[in-house]
Amino acid sequence: MIHQVYSIAEEIKRLREERDMTQEELAESAEISLSHLSKVESGSRMIGMKTYSKILYALNAVPIMITETEKSEIHSDLVLRLLSILKECSEVEVEFLLNTVETIKNNMDIIRNHEKSSAGNHKRNTHHNYPAYEARRTV
Repeated sequence: MIHQVYSIAEEIKRLREERDMTQEELAESAEISLSHLSKVESGSRMIGMKTYSKILYALNAVPIMITETEKSEIHSDLVLRLLSILKECSEVEVEFLLNTVETIKNNMDIIRNHEKSSAGNHKRNTHHNYPAYEARRTV
């Protein structure tokens, strides 16, 4: 986790410098205090999701650019759209949306893993192979 904080801090600073922005300009654009940005960039302060989103939006960057610079432009555009939505949300709303997305993603992973195991057993991938469907049929 500590390594991740420094990695994000270093990447925020790198992206800011690549865009020829001062800390003052980025702080103003991201609507955060200069002191807060300075502490984030130095890695001495953990960054919250709301602040992270504001900084990325101000840098016209996406999380993918920070963690995986080789992602497609289409994916980047989708993430930018998501960030523009998140920027308008309260912290509570962002937390709710994050929890919802995580739940959906986990369910997608469960279905994907079930389909893989069913395909490995040479079963047809129909709704009859899903445990939830089987449970409803027996009730």
